Amino acid sequence: MHNKERLIEYLKKFSDDRFVPAKELAEVLDVTDRTIRNYIKSINTKKPDLIITSRDGYKYVAKNNYGKNLELTDQSIDSRRFYILRRLFKSSVRGIDVFDLADALYISDASVRSDIVALSRLSEKYDLVIRQKEGRYILEGNDKNKRRLMIQLIRSTNHDGSTFNVDIQKFLDSIPFGEVVKITKTAFKNHNLKTNSYFLKNFVLHLAIAIDRARGISQLIEESEPHHNKKYRSYNIINEIRKSIFKEFSIKLLLEDVEELNILCEGEFRNTSFDLLTFVEPKVHESVNKALGELSKIYLIDFSEKKFKNRLLLHIQSLYKRSQEKNYSRNLSLMEIKVKYPVLFDMAIYLSSILSNDLKITISDEEIAFLALHIGSFVDSQKKSDKQIKTTIITPSYNTHEIYIKDRIEKEFEDELKIEDVVEDILDLSNEPELIISTQSILETDRLKVINIPVIIIKEFLTPHDVNQIRRKIEQIKCLRYKKFLETYLPKAIPEEFYLEIKHKVSKEEVFRIIESVLVKKEYVPSNFRDMLKEREKISPTAFPSGIAVPHSIKYDAYKTGLYVINSKETVKWSNLNVNLIIALSVDKNDSEEFNKIFPRMVELLAEEINVRYLHKSLNRQEFITRMIDLMVSEDYYE
Repeated sequence: MHNKERLIEYLKKFSDDRFVPAKELAEVLDVTDRTIRNYIKSINTKKPDLIITSRDGYKYVAKNNYGKNLELTDQSIDSRRFYILRRLFKSSVRGIDVFDLADALYISDASVRSDIVALSRLSEKYDLVIRQKEGRYILEGNDKNKRRLMIQLIRSTNHDGSTFNVDIQKFLDSIPFGEVVKITKTAFKNHNLKTNSYFLKNFVLHLAIAIDRARGISQLIEESEPHHNKKYRSYNIINEIRKSIFKEFSIKLLLEDVEELNILCEGEFRNTSFDLLTFVEPKVHESVNKALGELSKIYLIDFSEKKFKNRLLLHIQSLYKRSQEKNYSRNLSLMEIKVKYPVLFDMAIYLSSILSNDLKITISDEEIAFLALHIGSFVDSQKKSDKQIKTTIITPSYNTHEIYIKDRIEKEFEDELKIEDVVEDILDLSNEPELIISTQSILETDRLKVINIPVIIIKEFLTPHDVNQIRRKIEQIKCLRYKKFLETYLPKAIPEEFYLEIKHKVSKEEVFRIIESVLVKKEYVPSNFRDMLKEREKISPTAFPSGIAVPHSIKYDAYKTGLYVINSKETVKWSNLNVNLIIALSVDKNDSEEFNKIFPRMVELLAEEINVRYLHKSLNRQEFITRMIDLMVSEDYYE
C-alpha cells in the first residue's frame, strides 16, 4: 500500500477525535515531517479539503463524495486487485460487471479494466483464464489453481512476507521484543523442549497479548496459582517465563493468561493425548469450524492445518471468555494493522463476523487485529512448509516415548520434514502425508504399503542407520517432487510455438529478429526486446563453448516467463563461438522464485558439450522437453 493511502487510513481513525501531529504521522510511515507535508499537499490537490490543517496537525474530513465503501476497499493497487479477484471467485457463474466494480471502488472503469488485464496475466501462470462474456468477466479454471493464485496475491499484499515483529513491538510499547523472545527461548531450552519458528512466533504473540492485558489491569491479584495448572507438562516453563517477565518488567501476568499459555503448549507438545474439547467449549469449537470453512470457500485457502486450527481454537476460547467478563485487550497502536495489512484484516473481519454472530459476542477492532496476525502468521509459515515433506509418525504411546521419537526426528530434520501428526495405528491417520515413519515391526510393512505412501521402519530408539535411511528417503521424495515440478513447468514455459527447428544458415542478428518477433507477438516482452538482448551481449556474450547460447535481457522485466528454443542444424556464429542450440529467456520478475528453480541447474548442465549435443538431437518440442527433464534430474538432483 502506498504511504499516501496509509496516511489517509491512519487519519480516518481519529477523524472524530483530534488533529494528528506531523511527527506522529512521520513515525507511523517512517518518513520525515517534510515528506508528510508533501503528501498532504499532493492529496489535497487531487481531492480539495479532504484533509484540513492546523497548528495541531492534520485531520481527515469525511465527505459523502468518497463514500463509506472507501473504508472497506483499500485503494492501493494490490488490495484493489485482491478485491476484484474475490469478486471473480464469488461470481464464478454470473461474472462481474466493470461499471459495478468502478462504482464500488470509486475509480474509473478504465482503471478496473487495467486491473483485470494485470490479473489476467497473473492468472495465466496458474492455468486460469479471465474471459469476457456478454459484457461481464468470468474467471475459469480449477479450484486448486484458484487457491494458488489467491495465496500468491495475499503474499504480495503482505509486503515482503516478513514476520510481524515490528507490529508486535508496537503493542509491547517500551518492552523490547527481542527480550521477550530471549526470555521465551531460554525457558524452553532450559526444560529441553524444542520449538519451531511457527510455534515460537505464535507463542510470543499470545505472550504479548498477555503482557498488554496485564499492564492495563490492577496488579493486585492472588499469588497462588490454581493447583490444576501444575498438571501441565509446560508448567515449569510458563512459570519461569512468568517470573522473568515480572523480574525484568515488573508485570504480573494474569492467571487466566498463564493458563492459556499452558494450554497452548499442551496442544503443541502432547501429540497423542491432547484433548482439545477439555479446554474449548463445544459451541466455540463448532463456530470456529464453521467460520474457517466459510473463510476457505471465499479465499480458497486451506485452513484445516491441525496445529493452526488448534491454536486458533484456544485463542477464540480465551477471547470468548474475556468478552463474557467484559475484559478486552486494548491497544490502539494495533489499529495500524488495518492499514498495513488490509487483506489480512479483511479476512479477520469476515472470520470475526461469523464468530460474533454465533457466539453472541462483540469483537473489537483490536481483537480483530490479533486475529489478522494469527492468519498472517499461518499464511507466512506456508511458504516454508511448502518445501517441507509432510510426515506422520506411527508409534505406540507409552511413557511419553512418542514425544522422544518426534523430538529426535525434528532435531535431525527440522528444515526437511514437517511432522503433522503422531498416531498409534495406521487406522488413526487423519491426513495424507508424503512420508510415514513407523516403529512398527517389519511384519506390519505390507499393511502400510497398501496406502501407497513411502514408509520407513525405524528402531524405537533412533540409530545412525535410521537417520541415514530417513535422509535417503527425503532425497528420493525431493527428487520426485522436482521432476513433477519440471513436468508441469517446462511445457508451460515452452509452448508449442516456442520451439523452432532451422535447417538453413542464419546469422546472430537474424536469430534476434526471430526471437523478438515471436515473443512480442505473444505479448511476452516489450517491443524493444531486441535492443535489450543486444545490450546484454555488449556486457558479455551469452554463448558457451559447449555450443549453446542463452540470450536474455539484463533485468527480469518481461511480461511473461518463457523459454524460446531454436534448434539449428547449421552452426550460428555467436561472437567467437559456434552454436547450434539457442534458448532465449523471457522472465517476469514475479516468477523469479519458480524460474530460479530451473535456471542455475540449466546453466550447470548446458556448460557441458555432451549435454548440449543430447538436446540438439531432439526431433521435436516434446522430445526436447523430455530430454531436458532427464538431464535436470540426473544424478538424483533436486532443488
